[in-house]
Amino acid sequence: MTTVTVTLAAILLSLAGIIVLTATDPKRRRVSGLPEARRRPAALASVLIFAPGIALLIAGQSAAFVMWLAAVPLAGWLLAALPPRHGDSRRQQAKQL
Repeated sequence: MTTVTVTLAAILLSLAGIIVLTATDPKRRRVSGLPEARRRPAALASVLIFAPGIALLIAGQSAAFVMWLAAVPLAGWLLAALPPRHGDSRRQQAKQL
């Protein structure tokens, strides 16, 4: 596998873990007007986020690790910056009162 392929696979796995954490975040769900998540698989999400980086280090893919190390926090910040889905309707309701 090429370095780019390995890096993209690692980033996508880590991104899946970040999405799980984002989707089950209690504060984000409360602001969105969504019900509480039944459970928050934080341990699974942590493994999904960090295991690809550890695997890249073990495999000796230092260039891929550096790219992964730069991309994962950036992806996390981008997901955190997205507005909640239903938050706008709540703001409109508050303005009407």
